[in-house]
Amino acid sequence: METRRVYGCAESVCHCPDEERYAAWMMETAEPYLRERVVRGKSADLYYEFYGRREKKGTIVISHGFTESCEKYYELIYYMYQMGYQVAMPEHRGHGRSLREVDDPELVHVEDFSLYVEDLHHFIEKDVLPETGGKPVYLYAHSMGGCIGTLYLEWHPGIFQKAVLNAPMYGINNGGVPDFAAGLLCRGAALAGKKKSRLFTMSGFDPQEPFEGGGCDSLSRHKYYLKRRCEERAYQISCATYGWALEAMRAGKRAVSPKNAAGIRIPVLLFQAKQDTFVRAREQELFLRRIPNGRKIAVDSGHEIYRMPGERLEPYLAEIFTFYQEQEK
Repeated sequence: METRRVYGCAESVCHCPDEERYAAWMMETAEPYLRERVVRGKSADLYYEFYGRREKKGTIVISHGFTESCEKYYELIYYMYQMGYQVAMPEHRGHGRSLREVDDPELVHVEDFSLYVEDLHHFIEKDVLPETGGKPVYLYAHSMGGCIGTLYLEWHPGIFQKAVLNAPMYGINNGGVPDFAAGLLCRGAALAGKKKSRLFTMSGFDPQEPFEGGGCDSLSRHKYYLKRRCEERAYQISCATYGWALEAMRAGKRAVSPKNAAGIRIPVLLFQAKQDTFVRAREQELFLRRIPNGRKIAVDSGHEIYRMPGERLEPYLAEIFTFYQEQEK
């Protein structure tokens, strides 16, 4: 495993808008461009968006994080498409316009994380692989999606040629509460019939969600997506059930287990957020020690590394595209 402590050494390949121009750039440039190229559909009750290209370097599949949606990734999708990649992104069950397992539209629940993995596999086999044209397929996975993506790599080898894991969720920051205590709480709630109830530490959607402590380092990006969430009820998912929290803890342990991790033979680039308050670094380090071909880049940012201000986002994107393109030479 190669570890890089110094971030930002790669030459910039994308030009990102500054904070003042971001909202206008998204509305006038990025979103109209993507609308002309997107195919929207449903795959086994999962909403997805596919940005296909006739001439392409490869296909990038995005696995998003907890309470996220396709729209939150439009800036990143724009850069990926501009760099010559087609992009495929489903919204995981319990999120956005996909299948929900509880009635409350603000809650995320899943009976088992394996359902996320098999949903993704169905989507990739049915809707992605037939469109690749024999070119490489790459994974980009953030947070919860990083845990899902890691399990996917372990259970379905041979699909992806490379993977970028962005602040993957292997260990959840429980605010100082030990995992065993958090697990006991969630199991107790489930036994009491509250498996699909709101986790008491989480609150509902806040249309005035504060910027501080949210994990995004760019105020303009925070405001832009919050406005979209206020406008679209499907994006207002905000909190987990006891059942989801219990399954998330179990899934993180499975993802980093020695037997499972050792089965990932492809190159993996893991971005670790130094200021992360949502997921823990120690499980990420453990995972990297257990895979044969992993590399880390530590970034001085909050959890949502892919939503940094433009001048910091550019070298991050350069690292990603350099990593993907190394195999294409």
